[in-house]
This record gives sequence, C-alpha cells and structure tokens, in this order.
Amino acid sequence: MIESKHVKRPYSKIVLAFTLLAASLLIVPSQAIAHSTLIDSTPQPAEMVTNLPEIKLTFSSPLIKDERAKISLATVREGKDIPIGETIFESDTVIYAKVPDPPKPGQYVIRYVVTAADGDLNDGGYAFEFFEKQDSSRTWSYLGAGFGILLVIFLLLSRGKTKQPRQEK
Repeated sequence: MIESKHVKRPYSKIVLAFTLLAASLLIVPSQAIAHSTLIDSTPQPAEMVTNLPEIKLTFSSPLIKDERAKISLATVREGKDIPIGETIFESDTVIYAKVPDPPKPGQYVIRYVVTAADGDLNDGGYAFEFFEKQDSSRTWSYLGAGFGILLVIFLLLSRGKTKQPRQEK
C-alpha cells in the first residue's frame, strides 16, 4: 500500500490569511471611497407642488462643508435662473435653500453641486412642476354675491307689481 505524505508548508497559512484579508477589504464598502447620492428631497422629483417655502436635499453620506455647495432653481424651457436663498448646511448630509418668492406656475429644475467626503464634486438635478394655489373661498364669495344680486332684483320686481282688484262680470 502506498501512503501519501502531506508536506506542510509554513507559508501556506500566511498566504491564506492575506487572501482572506484582501477579500474582506473588497467586500466591505468603505465610507471614504463612496460617492454621496441624493436619497430624499423637498420637493420630490416629478412632483406637482403648490407651496415652495424651501428646497431641501438629503444625501446618502456626509458632505464637506465648503463654498462649492450650491442649490439652484431654474425654469425648464428657458433655463432662466430663479433667485433663491443661500445654500445652508442643516447637517452633514442635509442642505437647504429658502425660496423667498414663489415662482410663477410652470416646470422647474433643481440643480445641486456638493463635495462628497472623498473630495469628489457631485452634481445632479431633477424637475418638478409648480402650480398656483387655488383659493376655494373665492368661489363661494362669487356664488354668494350672485345669489344676493338675484335676491335684490327679485325683491325690486315683486314690489313693482301691485295687485289689481278682480273685476266681476
């Protein structure tokens, strides 16, 4: 019978340890190499809004607070910039800008530029639609005024008519 002898090599355990270490580094994501992506926003992409007090953007990872961070608002068709407030950091992952005057009804695009924690400049944008808020009390005012005018006309016409006594035959 032939016996096989296993020769133990001292470096095989070292090679195995380095292989496992390299594989674990490739599998585990690192915050330092991750780009920051937009995960939430106000208003939402493709949303139809009637109120726009501010634009708020939330990112997936921390941002560097620098002077390059910028939110802008523009019309979709003409590309005309709409003035908004300064871009402010609410936290490491959230920036916002106040909208002092509501824009005219129409389609708009929000663009942003931020610096991710890895130092890369990230930019992007999305569109939404702004509608003018309708005042429902105005409709009721018109209906009430119309009813009042009709009532006044009816009363004036009914006073003008006097009852004629019936003539007997």
